[in-house]
Amino acid sequence: MKLIKLIPVFFASLLFAGLPPQSRGDDFAARCLDRAGVERVYHAHRLGTKQPFAEAMPQTLLERIVRRDQQKETVLRNFYGTVITAAMVAAEVERIETTTQAPEVLAEIKSALGNDPGRFAQAMARPIVVERELRQRFDNDKQLHAAQRREAERARELLLAGQPVAKLYEVTWQLTPRPGDNKEEGNSGGSNPDSTATPTKGSAKSNSYTNESTARIAQPLTPPASLAEGKGKMYFEDLDEELQSVLRADLQKPGDISPVIERPSGFLLFLAKEKSPMALTVASLSIPKRSYEEWLASGTKNTP
Repeated sequence: MKLIKLIPVFFASLLFAGLPPQSRGDDFAARCLDRAGVERVYHAHRLGTKQPFAEAMPQTLLERIVRRDQQKETVLRNFYGTVITAAMVAAEVERIETTTQAPEVLAEIKSALGNDPGRFAQAMARPIVVERELRQRFDNDKQLHAAQRREAERARELLLAGQPVAKLYEVTWQLTPRPGDNKEEGNSGGSNPDSTATPTKGSAKSNSYTNESTARIAQPLTPPASLAEGKGKMYFEDLDEELQSVLRADLQKPGDISPVIERPSGFLLFLAKEKSPMALTVASLSIPKRSYEEWLASGTKNTP
């Protein structure tokens, strides 16, 4: 009876990426063929003038893609001790199937893979899981990005001491709502034209900021040419809400300096230059973290 109960678990592990190295799912030639099937579907749906598939995706490129996927999984396992499990891949398969906005393309991909759930899990879901897990660990690896953080902290020390810092870029955010937003202000006492001009004070959760709290910045620190030429405005409300809260708490008046703020791509530092109910002008410093692609290409030397 126990053996019968274990059979579904056994087959699920085979189906969702629990395959041993010598099995079909990890056979290099088979993986290249499956990758070609997936890429061929994507190629067919690309718009505009395009090369024949054999020219756009030659065998050498397909092999390079598959080898890179294998390398990433090896790095994830050897350096970070993370093994991709059958459950992780199965969850990603479910996510793909339940959130896809192109079900017809997904159906074509499955058909290209022989409508084989195991091949689909290996060719589509597993690389996504590996990339997500590895990238998250890379972004949060304090040792890998220690030099860049030290550079940002040193810049902050110089600013606190009133000394100049190179690479500062000035940017102005409008603190008023973007025109046409028509946001409800909840002012039951009547219309007050100044009620939306003063930003609400926020409080920083702590002096130690994590990637999660500053993960997204909607506006780039370097504005497009139209903004640089005075043809447009940047709005504070377009920043990530958590970052808005941090900057409101730390940049209360000209001369205030933010802590070093970490985000997945780098470290940020802000010096308040001017502040009014209408606008906030800051000198900003952005120090990028190590390049993910260069780190992989280097063989991940000096990785813990």
